[in-house]
Amino acid sequence: MTTTAQYVADLQAQQRAVRHAASLPLLVTTLGVGFLAYCEIATEWWIFPQVLVPAVVFGALFVGMRVQRQVLGVGTGRDRYGLLALAVILLTLFPGPVLSIFVGASFFLGAGLVALGWRARDTWLWAPGLGLMVVSPLVTLGTLDNHAPFLGGREGGLIISTALLLLLTVAAFVRERHVVASVSTASA
Repeated sequence: MTTTAQYVADLQAQQRAVRHAASLPLLVTTLGVGFLAYCEIATEWWIFPQVLVPAVVFGALFVGMRVQRQVLGVGTGRDRYGLLALAVILLTLFPGPVLSIFVGASFFLGAGLVALGWRARDTWLWAPGLGLMVVSPLVTLGTLDNHAPFLGGREGGLIISTALLLLLTVAAFVRERHVVASVSTASA
């Protein structure tokens, strides 16, 4: 016998799993950090393109969730992807270039994950976001170059962050598939 509260919690978990509410934000953030790592390694680039990466990433997440809503017929829930995309775009315009010098563009990607995770009460989002917010200033300010050169400096820090985010993305996707499969077998 399931209580009403448990039934509602299970239904919300199923809906979040169907729309990949954890794995999709982790995936686009992983792609953003991976792009930052690639640009750090392959090109001599300035602060301006870095500042645009979080806005592009969360804009793409917003568009992706809208398309998914039309295809699957599942709403976006209470995550407010549009509000997050707008906030990151506004941050890009004013304090973004100055803050990116000190904390790095991946800090904004982490802040976006923290905002989504906090809003959705999802540890799979806010914990990696918080980790990214801690690592980003260490990578940007050269702390890894000075104190942990065996990690590869800025490039190594971004590559390690990308690899860890990719592992978390795969784990979140597998967890979501398991939730959907367990609900469909229970109802059959």
